[in-house]
Amino acid sequence: MKFLLISAACLLSLAAQAQQQAPLPAEFADWDAFMAEQLALWKVPGASISIVKDGKVILSRGYGFRDLEKKLPMTENTVQPIASTTKSFTVAALATLVRDGKIKWDEPVREYLPDFRLHSDYATQTVTVRDLVTHRSGLPRHDAVWFNSQLSREELIKRVRHFELSAEPRARFQYNNLMYMTAGFLGGKVAGSSWEALVSEKVLKPLDMNATNFSIKDLLKAPDHGTGYSLDNDEQPQAKPYTPIDAMGPTGSLNSSARDMANYLLMLTADGSYKGKTLITSGDLRAMTSGQMTLPDARLWPERNGPQYGMGWFVSNYRGVTLVDHGGNMPGAATTVGFVPARNIGVYATVNIGNSAMRDVILYAAIDRLLGLQPVDWTARLHGNYLKALAAEKAAETQQLNTGKPGTKPALDLVEYAGEYEHPGYGILTIGGDAKQGLKMRYNDMQAALPHWHYEVFQAPKDKLSELSETRVQFLSNFEGDVDALRVELEPAVKAIEFKRLPDRHFKDQAFLAKFAGTYAIGSNELTITLRPDGVLTMAGRTGAPSELLGLRGNRFQVKGRNGFSVEFLPDAGGRYSQMAMRQNGSATVAQRKD
Repeated sequence: MKFLLISAACLLSLAAQAQQQAPLPAEFADWDAFMAEQLALWKVPGASISIVKDGKVILSRGYGFRDLEKKLPMTENTVQPIASTTKSFTVAALATLVRDGKIKWDEPVREYLPDFRLHSDYATQTVTVRDLVTHRSGLPRHDAVWFNSQLSREELIKRVRHFELSAEPRARFQYNNLMYMTAGFLGGKVAGSSWEALVSEKVLKPLDMNATNFSIKDLLKAPDHGTGYSLDNDEQPQAKPYTPIDAMGPTGSLNSSARDMANYLLMLTADGSYKGKTLITSGDLRAMTSGQMTLPDARLWPERNGPQYGMGWFVSNYRGVTLVDHGGNMPGAATTVGFVPARNIGVYATVNIGNSAMRDVILYAAIDRLLGLQPVDWTARLHGNYLKALAAEKAAETQQLNTGKPGTKPALDLVEYAGEYEHPGYGILTIGGDAKQGLKMRYNDMQAALPHWHYEVFQAPKDKLSELSETRVQFLSNFEGDVDALRVELEPAVKAIEFKRLPDRHFKDQAFLAKFAGTYAIGSNELTITLRPDGVLTMAGRTGAPSELLGLRGNRFQVKGRNGFSVEFLPDAGGRYSQMAMRQNGSATVAQRKD
């Protein structure tokens, strides 16, 4: 019933909007009806689109609702996140610096950012600016580190050195948002300003893109702004607030309207010029829209083949012409921009549900009409695939294929897993909970329940509204049976990311640590425990330098530099720590406190 209500509402909205808009071009006479069908089929609340041809905007409209609950219509002026289509703006801005002789595409990144580091020395020394914007640095995505993170652009770049590479530089195409962010940061540094200022001055202002902005905060200030939605487990649209990604700006933070994006398309289809002024040189535009990296060709459909990646653009053959396009996805929005340079035609489309293939159906349907070709039924193909994927998921659920090994249980009480775990690049992941509440995980302002799956593996429930849906965590124990690390499958191109457990917070409490200071003896052998002014406990014998004690759990410490050697302070009936147990490689002794 909800599906039918959405469909009827969209049709009413379309009718109301059509009365105020210019007549459709002849080749798009069926377009309003086509869009109404797509919105209903894909369960998308709203969409907006701009189409240019021969230097003119021939269609710029909104369909359905930008806000389903308030019944606010989507228009050509509705500001939506354009997500990864931002990448071509970053490259366009960099191209102006190349034109002015301030950077070179094939110069190593370290010439401009001396502190830039990757996981290998070879990659650090040789990766170039062009490598950053063609997805060939050798670094896989590692997107979990930045999504919903509070880290700054500079902090993220510093952490890149801790992320494992999965290929040598220039050996393989691997889509990477962190490298695009780095490229934009580099451009801002070279320009003596910021990425935002560079793009605004060199691209947005010359193109009269006055409604376009750089953050979700600014998007929400626009009188005509979109509301994001996601389909839940029942395939129904639910409001999904846009996620701020300011630090990752160069890779996907721009927000724009169909009307503004029409100006961008006019420049692209005019060989880099707008209103008689050259914005991007024809040479740089050709470099951006020529294949720099060859992609695997699945050849699913005969109409599109030969995929390559240029600089900020995918390039392929579509029905005998070169199609240049790029999509963008984020929670609450899916966008695409595409143009055919040889035919001076271009299309921009956005929908307010993330990861919706409806955006691609719109692109292909518009391009077919602009080329004067019989439209391919992309709806049947892409929506058919979507339905088959849903059916495959349901079949797996029915057959209970994702239930783990039966009859297993955690090795420890759940409270033993709770704590903070750290990776030098990914930062801190927190596990909370107990036997009554169950475990929960929290990372980058995202959280999810973490029920037991099997053995020492726990898995978040399936939830299409959660970024942590079905995330698996494996806990690792040491020889003493303590949990001292966990592994999470955050990046499929490399092995699971390992987080080391942090000491309990009370090890930072000076009053707590002071209780252990004193002299402990086994016969005539004495060990002195001292609390240094910097808050670190040390252990020293009669000879040799003191060893630092690193907090573990409870009253237990690891002896720094002595693998497998730990000490634990034991209280007597009165609560005074009168003994020190020492464990090393499976054996144990107890020292008595003298003072």
